[in-house]
Amino acid sequence: MSVETGAALARLLVALLIGLLIGLDRERAELRKAREEYAGVRTFPLIAVAGCVPVLIWDVTGPLLLGLSFAAVAAITSIAYFRLSAGGYVGATTEVAAIATFLLGAMAGAGELVVAGAAGVAVALLLVAKPRLEAVSRALTEAELAAVLELAVISVIVLPLLPSRGYGPWGLWNPREIWWVVVLVAGLSFAGFVAVRLLGERRGLAVTGAVGGLVSSTAVTLAMAERSRVEGSEPNPAAAAAVLASSVMAARMALLAGAIDRGVLARLVPVLAAMFLVGLAAARLIVRQPGQIPAVASGHIRNPFKLTSALLFAALYAGVLVLARAAGDYLGSGGLVAAAVVSSVADVDAVTIAYTRLGPGTDEWRLVAAAISVAAVMNTLVKLSFGLVRGAGRFRLYLALGLGAMALAGTVTGLVVYLR
Repeated sequence: MSVETGAALARLLVALLIGLLIGLDRERAELRKAREEYAGVRTFPLIAVAGCVPVLIWDVTGPLLLGLSFAAVAAITSIAYFRLSAGGYVGATTEVAAIATFLLGAMAGAGELVVAGAAGVAVALLLVAKPRLEAVSRALTEAELAAVLELAVISVIVLPLLPSRGYGPWGLWNPREIWWVVVLVAGLSFAGFVAVRLLGERRGLAVTGAVGGLVSSTAVTLAMAERSRVEGSEPNPAAAAAVLASSVMAARMALLAGAIDRGVLARLVPVLAAMFLVGLAAARLIVRQPGQIPAVASGHIRNPFKLTSALLFAALYAGVLVLARAAGDYLGSGGLVAAAVVSSVADVDAVTIAYTRLGPGTDEWRLVAAAISVAAVMNTLVKLSFGLVRGAGRFRLYLALGLGAMALAGTVTGLVVYLR
């Protein structure tokens, strides 16, 4: 292939930047570990160029120069590894990163600048994130890791094999789509679950409520209610954490709806944004002693990536799909909203995604958004009832003020937006 001078310079520049980005981390690793690494901030850009140049002059040299260049880099890397390992060095991260840098340089030389650049950034992030990744691994139990791997393997292997066609009533049950929704919801919940394990026990209100709300705002409410019954506990921070978790629930609903179809967001965001902002303000007003915020009890926040939990959510989601369609067809708009209210008691995520699916191809975004908004308000009131029953003392008053304000904000905003 023949590469113009401007294009060749652009490819060389991308290769150099990839090598520099990876080399910066390896240079820092050498300082951090106080031991010698075979390559750093200068060597890695050179390795990337060594992969890029042979591809740029492929017409002249063919694959021979690329092969020789790779063999030379691999030989130098191997010699450095054995020399360092003889001195007690254990690990091959830098050496493998060098090979990856060479290949990314070759990819940049071939003109795949976006892919090569994105992959280079991903490699650099992977290297920089070592302490955090190790912390995640230590935070999860062996059973939780096994559950994650189980669902991941099943998703990767089974998802492409599932038929992508409708089954059941009205053809609503598309196996591939249902499982994709399960993976989406479980993945978002798992991110919050990991954050709870890593941060929830030592970062106070912001992390306790926010990341707990990503997993389950209901679980956070129950945990805080039980904490309020412990003699000597402060009711203010516990109630604030529960209110903040419900605020995050509103943001989570908007995120899930947008992931399925962004057409509903314009109608849905006003209500969810009102609930979110009012919840944040209420949590701020309730809390008086931010240094004493309790952490989420680990017994309440469970790994959302369990296969049994995924299958139960899939069944619930499939049921809500049929319930919503039947209510809309046979009972009209009132039935659609009533079905959302009933379903939200079990799981507001299933309602959000199922009702969002009803919108495409129709002019019913207003009705769909109204139903989802009613579900959000109803779910908030359900959590309030749980907190009032399980909580104690002033916790119940503060929770009622916070969640009540959220429900009122959602109701008033919904009346303004949907009935005008």
